[in-house]
Amino acid sequence: MSYAHRVSGYAGLIPFFTLMILAISGYDAAGQWLLSYAALIFSFLGGILWLATLKDPLPRHVTVISLVVMLWGWLWLIVPSEYWLIIAALSFLLLHGYERYFLAHSYFPDFMHLRRNLSAGAAIALTLAYLFLP
Repeated sequence: MSYAHRVSGYAGLIPFFTLMILAISGYDAAGQWLLSYAALIFSFLGGILWLATLKDPLPRHVTVISLVVMLWGWLWLIVPSEYWLIIAALSFLLLHGYERYFLAHSYFPDFMHLRRNLSAGAAIALTLAYLFLP
């Protein structure tokens, strides 16, 4: 994995934490923006799963999960709920656990390390926003 991949991955956490800070500071729209950004990134992760199914012979459920991930993130945006931020946080952690179990042999070790850190960062920002939204 290149330096550019790592830098761009970690840079992707900047909106999570910036929007979390804005949300807990009382900026009205920031909570929804945070959820929208989380849904976008979660859908991107579904695309990575889908790509892995093209590269390696993986169980069929990986393809199904890759599509469910995208649809699940979309639901965060179209179904009103006060719990989406914490559900999104848990979703990032559960997806990473799924990838560790079913795709550890398909992903580069450096990528799995990066995914762990980024998923944890996203989950932390989403959880803090959920807990401390005014």
